[in-house]
Amino acid sequence: MEKNEIEKLVNLRLDLISRFEKLRDYKSNKNAIMKEYDHAKVIHETIVKIDELLKEHVNFSDKN
Repeated sequence: MEKNEIEKLVNLRLDLISRFEKLRDYKSNKNAIMKEYDHAKVIHETIVKIDELLKEHVNFSDKN
């Protein structure tokens, strides 16, 4: 992997950590609720960014 690709992965990791730390009740409230839409959006954006970084190195298949 090239240095700029590694930097993008590190930045993606930092973004996820930042979003996680903004969640207020995740530690103290076992019943905390998050909109499914918001959760799905974060996961989708992350997958798209990871796919973009890895597309030259791996071949993704939809088959399980």
